[in-house]
Amino acid sequence: MEQARPSAAKIVEFINGICPISQETMHFMQQHIFPLSLKKGQYLLQPGEICGHYYYINKGILRSYIKYGSKDITVWINPENEITTSIRSMTRQQPSDEYIQAVEDCELFALSFEAVREMYERFPDMNQFARILLELYYAETEERVYIGRIPNANARYAHFIQSRPELVNRIPLKYVASYLGITLETLSRLRAKQARKTVTSKTKSP
Repeated sequence: MEQARPSAAKIVEFINGICPISQETMHFMQQHIFPLSLKKGQYLLQPGEICGHYYYINKGILRSYIKYGSKDITVWINPENEITTSIRSMTRQQPSDEYIQAVEDCELFALSFEAVREMYERFPDMNQFARILLELYYAETEERVYIGRIPNANARYAHFIQSRPELVNRIPLKYVASYLGITLETLSRLRAKQARKTVTSKTKSP
């Protein structure tokens, strides 16, 4: 069996973990995928630009946010082993209204919208993969909506810790607060309160 190039191996492994793809599909992907690096703070996309690629995050964290006046509103935060894009901009081929920024130094693999559409036309296994991936990311979208509907800030943060533990100590607090729709001051108080509870619990333990 043909071996994937180093730049494509991780994303092929990711796709095979969701839905196995044929050697022909893998070969096509190898020919069209390319690596991309971002330094912490750099932008993958800014308002006014049209997004033309899907991105697999091999290393690092990306976040999407929009500006409302002087306020940044974090829409999503994605770490390694996830695929992301600006879906509204890409599918509609319209200028984006969001920023996609590197929270950490990032290593990405990019695949163009045109290449993905050609894969859908030529390779049935990619249609199956896309359906399963869509279901997964629809569930994640519901999760973000659910967090926003929780009326209590403490409950929102508790849910975030439970559902995204891998992000708790990697994301600046201001981004977490923005994602949860609470102020940085409120989040700092919640974390301090939680830390005190942890210390008290350890003190009482035999």
